[in-house]
Amino acid sequence: MRCNELFLAALTVIVTPSFSLFAQDANSPSDNPCRGTSVISVPSRPTVTSATDTTPCGVAELEYGLEREWPGGGANRDDLTGGLRFGLTPNLDFHWSSSDFVHLMDAQGDRTGFGETWLGLRYCFLKQGKRRPSLGVFYAVKDPTGNVALGIGSGKVDHSLSFLASKDLGKFHFDFNLIELFAGRPASAGFDHDTGFALATWYPVSHRLSVVFEPYGYTTLNQASLGFASGMIGFNYKVQPRFYLDTGIDFGSTDFAPRKRIFVGVTYAIANLYSWVRSF
Repeated sequence: MRCNELFLAALTVIVTPSFSLFAQDANSPSDNPCRGTSVISVPSRPTVTSATDTTPCGVAELEYGLEREWPGGGANRDDLTGGLRFGLTPNLDFHWSSSDFVHLMDAQGDRTGFGETWLGLRYCFLKQGKRRPSLGVFYAVKDPTGNVALGIGSGKVDHSLSFLASKDLGKFHFDFNLIELFAGRPASAGFDHDTGFALATWYPVSHRLSVVFEPYGYTTLNQASLGFASGMIGFNYKVQPRFYLDTGIDFGSTDFAPRKRIFVGVTYAIANLYSWVRSF
């Protein structure tokens, strides 16, 4: 079986009982709270950091982003990445994302193709209190769908496990991630490992507009991927509760970081799927 087939099989075993519980026929939202969940978006863009807040139970959320990155040495990379999030339970959501279009221009020439695919689960196990942050974990696995010959994919399965913490302090909202990445070695068996850190600070400039500051970085993965640190400033605009736009730019802070990256994106909550289902 392919990586995504294995993951989806495991996902089915884990969440089918929960799906059956929340999607069962009920006469009122009080009998089944997830059927009455409002269709609103909980945007994660434009940050590298993941918040502990999960997609509302039963809600399917679509997000897409277009970016251009200048790694250095005259090279550039264009990437159209999108995916879907779905709130399985009030504290658990499912993530699927893929690079639908990747264009690379460097010393090896111009190449265009489909990128890598990631599947994941995020779980919030402790809600925020007056003095404590909310806590969660996020596991994701990469299906190597990118073209190895074009240099767009690694051809290997990767795993990522993140510890998440979020806290509101006055008008400020903070999200912190500790990220452990296990990347399959292209030329041999086993995994290379690095650790990532990311801290996003959100501040509402107005009722609709928020500004986001985020330093982030990773330790050395291998000889081809050395440790680096970068900083991002972005903006998130609420068109309506289910529809958000974002944009931003980040700059490398250390020698081996990508020199610059600019991006735009959109997040849209499609519907509460549990409200459509009368039995499962």
